[in-house]
Amino acid sequence: MPTTHPVRLRSTNRLGRSHVSDRVASLRVLHAITPSRMAGAETFLARLLKHAKGSPIEHRCVVSRDSPALDELRAAGVDFQPAGIGGKVNVMAVARLARAAREAGASVIDSHLSSASWWCGWLERMGGLPTVGHVHGFTSARWHRGQTHLVTCSEAVKQDLIDKGFDAGRITPLHLPVEPADVEQTRSRSAVRRAFGVDEQTPIVGTFAHLSIKKGYRELVLAAEQVLRAMPQARFWCFGDGLLRDELTQKAAELGIADRFRLMGFRRDVADMMRAVDVMALPSHREPFGLVYVEAGLCERPVIACQAGGAPEIIKHGESGLLVPPKSPNELASAILELLGDRTRAEAMGRHGNEICRSRFNWPRYIERISNVYEKLAA
Repeated sequence: MPTTHPVRLRSTNRLGRSHVSDRVASLRVLHAITPSRMAGAETFLARLLKHAKGSPIEHRCVVSRDSPALDELRAAGVDFQPAGIGGKVNVMAVARLARAAREAGASVIDSHLSSASWWCGWLERMGGLPTVGHVHGFTSARWHRGQTHLVTCSEAVKQDLIDKGFDAGRITPLHLPVEPADVEQTRSRSAVRRAFGVDEQTPIVGTFAHLSIKKGYRELVLAAEQVLRAMPQARFWCFGDGLLRDELTQKAAELGIADRFRLMGFRRDVADMMRAVDVMALPSHREPFGLVYVEAGLCERPVIACQAGGAPEIIKHGESGLLVPPKSPNELASAILELLGDRTRAEAMGRHGNEICRSRFNWPRYIERISNVYEKLAA
């Protein structure tokens, strides 16, 4: 990649550490990302680079040639350089990262996902640039041992790393932001409900996550049976796919609620679906952050989640939603009935959640705080 602004260097060693003789006008950060089975980190990076355009810090990106991030970055209109940096037994990854850093004139490298962080740590050990590792979930600490600093998606993930031996001073928790435009509706609430055969008065609980054990679906289906026993007219809409689909289908049939506990599959019109439900309930056992909770807040939906992981950092119990103990279907059912039975209170919680999410989880705030991290590392 060509460097768009000249950088005055006295010397550069073979692994890319630059000894700057004069203070540069613009700090450059090189982002590195490697393949993952999940799309959350790729989407986040694409949005970060998009929203960072025009900031005082110049951002560049190097991407593993087989990364799902390629499509995300192209869709966001972000420039990037493909390179063979993937895999944890890639003997050329460190040298390729160093070369990309030199070509970008970078002062700091920001890694996303475990393999990129692993190789950035080795680059530092061998005399390369300081690196910051984005930690998007509860993960093995080994991938980040060699890095100067870490940025976590929540206080909960920070504490998890401290418990694994990291110095708290090396970790900055930054909650993930959401752009309100990302959750703009395209259809009215009533139109969505009509399409699924329900009217405006039907109480609906929505869940948005892949169908897995850790997301709390086993507890949700048991709670749903209790709710539907007390409130037969209610409905449960579960949006997402996953390995638990057959099990959930069978369990709902056994409990006699298959007609009211619907697995809706994966959909891209999440904002429309969220605004069509009355309550968003996702009882994940230990969510690292829970971007879907922020999205629900921006859609003015009250949220029910577990008192675990990063959820309590988003949801104010009794104000923007309700928190229940993990793996507790009885308490979950009680919380759902509490909100479905008081629509006025539920709507007030949704409005309060919208205020919280707009003020705390926005991109300008995030860009400012991550820029401070980069500046401290570069200094």
